[in-house]
Amino acid sequence: MVFLGLWLMLMIGGRSQFFSDPGALWHIVVGQRMLDSGALIYTDPFSFTAAGEPWIAQWWLSECALALIHRACGLDGILLATATILACFYTWVAHRLLRAGLHPLLAVFLTGLAMVASAYHFHPRPHLMTIVLLGWTFAKLCDFEAGRISLPRLFWLLPVFVLWANMHGGMVGGIGTLVVVVAGWAVASWVRWGGPLLQMRQILLLSVLVVGCGLAAFINPYGTAMPRVWFSLMGSPVLPIVMVEHGPLLGSGPAAPAVLLFGFLYVAALLGTLPARPRITWFIPLIWLALAWTRVRHGPLFATTAVIALADILPHVRWAKWLARKGSLLFRLRTMESQMGWSGLDWRPALVPLVLVLTVVVLQLMSFSVPLLGRDWAQLKRSRWPIELLPELRKIEGNAQSGTPIFNDMLYGGFLIYFTPGLRVFIDDRCELYGDEGLIDYGHALQDPPRIEAWVARYGFETALVQTSSPFDAYFENASGWSLVGRTEAATLYRRTDKLVHFRPSGTHSAAE
Repeated sequence: MVFLGLWLMLMIGGRSQFFSDPGALWHIVVGQRMLDSGALIYTDPFSFTAAGEPWIAQWWLSECALALIHRACGLDGILLATATILACFYTWVAHRLLRAGLHPLLAVFLTGLAMVASAYHFHPRPHLMTIVLLGWTFAKLCDFEAGRISLPRLFWLLPVFVLWANMHGGMVGGIGTLVVVVAGWAVASWVRWGGPLLQMRQILLLSVLVVGCGLAAFINPYGTAMPRVWFSLMGSPVLPIVMVEHGPLLGSGPAAPAVLLFGFLYVAALLGTLPARPRITWFIPLIWLALAWTRVRHGPLFATTAVIALADILPHVRWAKWLARKGSLLFRLRTMESQMGWSGLDWRPALVPLVLVLTVVVLQLMSFSVPLLGRDWAQLKRSRWPIELLPELRKIEGNAQSGTPIFNDMLYGGFLIYFTPGLRVFIDDRCELYGDEGLIDYGHALQDPPRIEAWVARYGFETALVQTSSPFDAYFENASGWSLVGRTEAATLYRRTDKLVHFRPSGTHSAAE
């Protein structure tokens, strides 16, 4: 019942919302290029400002998976896969809460709150796998500390981290979580605080596990280049300024209230366990909450670890016990220790969801247009994307040479890469490619749009796709030599009408030069 409710909600609510991020489009194209060529990507194939510059597909495994799904069922398949992964993950979260003794209403409420605090990152992008894999990793650490699993079972983290490293750079967060927890266990054992470590042999084995998971970052086809890209992005001082998802929590708009509310509830639950000694794993969500305060993209990782930790915490909360004594059905909890022998999952209830998902796969493969279940259900939001301008854009693409440049807002880079692969974009959200200097130049141009003319002289682009009512839109509307081609709620298309400067790819020179 939990799965079916979540799955239906995600299939309906995510119909267009899942595709509101440009990465949901261009990641597919990257995967398609690698599958078609049978080779990895090492240089930029999409822009004219960085054409031929070194660039690696650091999320190559996720992108190939997205491309395979898209090849079979288009965006409908991407929607189905995203909704199913999320529904499976949060059903598993709710199941942990139920097995901890929480009332079904309380379990569903906490699961729903975790989803609301994470929903702004529910897109078919590689980052989705970090939410899922961090949750699984943290759950295993909680299980070991509570005595529900043995130490050897933690070594399943090794293959998971190898997979994770090739899907998304968020595995660095997983390594950090593992290091903090293991170090905390070791210190707790040393000062006799308590904890799961009773022998020096256990500390040595966990040290080997930590080193092995760290080395997993280098088991990838790009070698050391991938970790270098991850750390360059994390260390960029410019990203928090130009990208909302890298900015602070309080500047993130609607995401902040849900994260802060969940943070308040978690802190209240953790404080309610005092003066008893909290477990080391119970402090991990606080670290992710602090990280979310500085970068909102960490909010879902806080929510994920918090909802998993609450299954262990709530039975130890003094005010929850008081409510139970007063007759509250919601807080008649039992500790995890009272059910130490957790058995495996009963897969029989999964048969109905499995049949449903497989039915949808068959309907999509056979191209049946059935609402919710078949083809043509996934849609791009017209208030977000300039769908109505596609005929004009494709006309320009067809009449121009392959690789013709088009100026665009960063938001529309992924849209153009997906729908008009014959055009080369000015910029997109592959921030590691353009670097801090390129992002700063773009930000300055938003404040001083006449800078565009220097780019026109340098690159010779004749078309511009910009957000409607943006500073770029106001500039092109009043600039001489530019005429309006089409305007939608989302974007406006302009065409240069005066003498054109012919585009010459970067790296080529005339005889005079």
